[in-house]
Amino acid sequence: MKPRSFRADQKGLKVSCEVAPDVPEALLGDPGRIRQILVNMVGNAIKFTERGGVFVSVNEECHDGGVTSLHFAVKDTGIGIPMDKQEKIFEAFSQADGSMTRKYGGTGLGLAICAKLVKMMGGRIWVESQPGQGSTFHFTLRLAVQDTPAHGRDLSNRSSYAICTL
Repeated sequence: MKPRSFRADQKGLKVSCEVAPDVPEALLGDPGRIRQILVNMVGNAIKFTERGGVFVSVNEECHDGGVTSLHFAVKDTGIGIPMDKQEKIFEAFSQADGSMTRKYGGTGLGLAICAKLVKMMGGRIWVESQPGQGSTFHFTLRLAVQDTPAHGRDLSNRSSYAICTL
């Protein structure tokens, strides 16, 4: 069992993923970096959520010729982040509150890495949150669309698609 799944199971959290049907199945991009962003975001969501769950979604914002703009979101029912701390959490070694490190652990580097990767790929990253009501981390990426799946991969079963195998 993967560590994130194990932690979510231990806490009794439901983790789910939905890729909208209009999202192209064959894209050109860096799946390793996209996976790293999602793994960091889901890991944080699980860490800061005691009950409820984590929901990952991928939607197509627009499709222009051979390029699609995708919107990824990781929503949790966790502790939330005060408005005045929301920009700071994307900086290296920053957490919303110093006492968070003692309670939840971690270095605060994960979201800084996510922000750097999204920026390197020409995307945008942001968070919407309220204390006590959870958080939704968003990022967008523009990716080229392929005519056929890479390496003969069958993507007809969306639940097996790499984005959903965190």
